[in-house]
Amino acid sequence: MKIRRLPVGAVVLSFFAVVLSGLLWWAGTPARAAFAPTVALIPVSGIVTGQPESVKFSGQAQVSSELVLDTSKFNLPPAVILTFDLSGVSGTGSSSGAKYVAGGNGTNVYRRLVSADTVEITFPFTRGTTMSVSSAGLSSVRSGVVTFALSFDTNTGAITSGTANIAGPAFPY
Repeated sequence: MKIRRLPVGAVVLSFFAVVLSGLLWWAGTPARAAFAPTVALIPVSGIVTGQPESVKFSGQAQVSSELVLDTSKFNLPPAVILTFDLSGVSGTGSSSGAKYVAGGNGTNVYRRLVSADTVEITFPFTRGTTMSVSSAGLSSVRSGVVTFALSFDTNTGAITSGTANIAGPAFPY
């Protein structure tokens, strides 16, 4: 008489599936209370040095802040979703006087809500009036770094003040 035995792998896989299902049921769907975003215009300035020329940037970044409250059983601290729009920032070449345009519009960052925070994002820029890859290809696109120093209303998540400085990226050697 032949006795059929279940393979050990099938038993382990079934056990794993039951445990994972139980954890998902216990955790439930992550819940969050989100509020309407508030928008702040932040003055931006700075210089990206490099080849073929240094570029001086100025303008205003539009930064939206959306308060996020965790209503799940995990009770995470309040946070904000920040969205950065650099379409109001442009540059001028130091030697040629050529116009440069900044890209990276719509960059999202999730941060814990504190009264003051510093956020650094990298953005692309290129010569011209629109952010597109020219006939020179991707080699014509350069990178800059913008550092935002932001203050928040910790009750609403709204940005109360801010400044931003642009510089070149500091790549490690």
